[in-house]
Amino acid sequence: MKIESAAGEFEFDIESLKIEGDDVVIVGKMGVWEAETLMSRDDMRKMLGMTLGKPAFWGYMIKLVFSGKSKNQGNAGQETPSE
Repeated sequence: MKIESAAGEFEFDIESLKIEGDDVVIVGKMGVWEAETLMSRDDMRKMLGMTLGKPAFWGYMIKLVFSGKSKNQGNAGQETPSE
């Protein structure tokens, strides 16, 4: 995931996701720093409201499911032709 702000561009590598109380916590690294992003119930409702009612979101999800590999997977899981 990339975070763009006035402070610059930062890569955020997601390592895990967990529930703590009423929050969804995304755990990862931003560069060399450990980082956590907390999403409250209100944040989650807002995000779901901004996505679930949008046809473009569902088109994206269908492509994601049927694309076979993600950007981060590279060639993982693919057989290489024998020589």
